[in-house]
Amino acid sequence: MSFDMTQTLPEGLLPQVVRLWIDPVPRGGYENMAADELLSRRSEAWLRIYTWARPCVSFGYFDTSTVAAEIFPGEGVEYIRRWTGGGIVDHRKGYTYTVTLPAVEGVIYPPADKLYKWIHGALAEALKASGVDCTLLVEDAPDGGRACWASPVASDIVDPAGHKLAGAGQRRYRGAVLHQGLIQECEPAEGWEHLLAQALVPQVEEVFGEEPYAGFNEELDELCRTKYYSAEWNDESHGRRKPGKS
Repeated sequence: MSFDMTQTLPEGLLPQVVRLWIDPVPRGGYENMAADELLSRRSEAWLRIYTWARPCVSFGYFDTSTVAAEIFPGEGVEYIRRWTGGGIVDHRKGYTYTVTLPAVEGVIYPPADKLYKWIHGALAEALKASGVDCTLLVEDAPDGGRACWASPVASDIVDPAGHKLAGAGQRRYRGAVLHQGLIQECEPAEGWEHLLAQALVPQVEEVFGEEPYAGFNEELDELCRTKYYSAEWNDESHGRRKPGKS
């Protein structure tokens, strides 16, 4: 099974190998964000599948926890700011995955919409093979607000009735790409993760264990401490303005 990537990405820009890591450790919200960022710094392409240690709602880089809590209230919910863009996402259900593309000297990856279509095209093929009736949305649906699932956009994955099943946010940094995605409102068959990896690239290398590489846990703790747990990262103004002020 292979998605026709020639329609979305120029030949030579696709990774030939992806490392598939089904993370066995349920992690806190910011631990998951830090783990994804660390993989985006590596010289390999990665597909990480992961779960959450606590109820979590994430919001895009320029949103706020105040707005997120208004849209998705709940006792004990952890509201976290993502490094990627996109809307406000409730992670209390569904399946979460991340794709990273490494920085390569002399390579500039195609625009976000092309990468989005490539990854979601592969995901749609994997979901279909896993028993989920779905397709890629051709154009943006009417704006439903900041809640990500209320506003499907082009190349999001939807069911036959137009209900959103999968969306994502992206971040580029120093030549690398981080794509954080979520699948909801459907139940793919066991093994969908492997089908996605196979639809993305010709060769899959599965990685096992609590650390995808030596020293990962130490780097994770350091990145959480210096960035994601910091007052600066959790400042609602993001360094621009105070909440509620123009």
